Amino acid sequence: MIIVELIFNLAILVSVSVLSGFIDHRYNRETTSGVMLQGFLFGLVTLLGMLNPFVLSPGIIFDGRSVILSLCGLFFGPLAGLIAAAIALVYRIYLGGGGVYMGISVIISSTLIGILFHQHQKESKLQYSVFNLFVMSMIVHVVMIILIFTIPSPMRLDAFKTLAISILVVFPLATVLIGKILKDQADSTGLKAVEKALQDSEDKFALFMEHLPAFAFIKDSNFKSVYVNKNIDEVLGASAWLGLTPPEFYPGEFGTKLLADDQHAMVDGFVKVEEVAPDVNGVVHYYETRKFVIPQKGKPALLGGISIDITERKQTEEALRLKAMELERFNSLMIGREMKMIELKKEINELLLKSHQPEKYNIHQS
Repeated sequence: MIIVELIFNLAILVSVSVLSGFIDHRYNRETTSGVMLQGFLFGLVTLLGMLNPFVLSPGIIFDGRSVILSLCGLFFGPLAGLIAAAIALVYRIYLGGGGVYMGISVIISSTLIGILFHQHQKESKLQYSVFNLFVMSMIVHVVMIILIFTIPSPMRLDAFKTLAISILVVFPLATVLIGKILKDQADSTGLKAVEKALQDSEDKFALFMEHLPAFAFIKDSNFKSVYVNKNIDEVLGASAWLGLTPPEFYPGEFGTKLLADDQHAMVDGFVKVEEVAPDVNGVVHYYETRKFVIPQKGKPALLGGISIDITERKQTEEALRLKAMELERFNSLMIGREMKMIELKKEINELLLKSHQPEKYNIHQS
């Protein structure tokens, strides 16, 4: 499950490069408003990643915040980095748990390292090279490995065994990938160069989403499907949904519920729901779906969504529920039988006493 959860996290992280490009195209990163918008964007994307982390144990979670926060500080400087870090810190402190000190430390260290590299790049006028991105990411994630010592000692060894390779391999590669996209956007000059950079970013995003082992979709402001990835099309036949609203491709109560969830997400900005739908073969699956708003400058917002198949988890939960009911029934039968035996022994003792004989059973009740 760790690989699936990390891939889901990184899919969200890759999306930040596309949205950042949209903002950068309309609000120059040299302006305060542009920097603040980038900070809020990176903070919200960090929050999305933290909402679906890899859970080592209750209160000890791992996600891609180190990647996003370091890149935010690197490309957009102290103000954007501090805004993004503040959003992440508030949520991590709210979550609490045994990993809270590590979580806070990772947020602060990743942001500060990114900002320090930003200042160094600015003063030395160096380019955001792939090598520099990799060096920064390795420093960020070596520090993250060291900070594992701040979690409760019984979980440290498990954390090292489970996550060390992912932290030192997957996260740096993700940093370089997303950083390369952000670098291309930063290097773009002129309208044509900006448009090309955006197109390249969108192509990379689309390629990543096409190979994502989860469902991804985008709807317009009228809740008509405008994009579905390969996985959702193969499993649910979602290409037939393009240009249609949920009630049009799922007539009845289910389609109405989907539309209501879409409307809720568009108003609140984000919702998480569980859905039940048959695949192309008629087999029913359970899905956990996250829907979120994708803002567009000067245009109506889009609605994005990512769904994960949780059928196996649901089946396990149902099996455990049935087992618990079975044990409860068995316990009730045993208690009932014991009570009947006590009553029978009482009756025998009473009959013996009436016949002036000593009691046969010594009954103790708690």
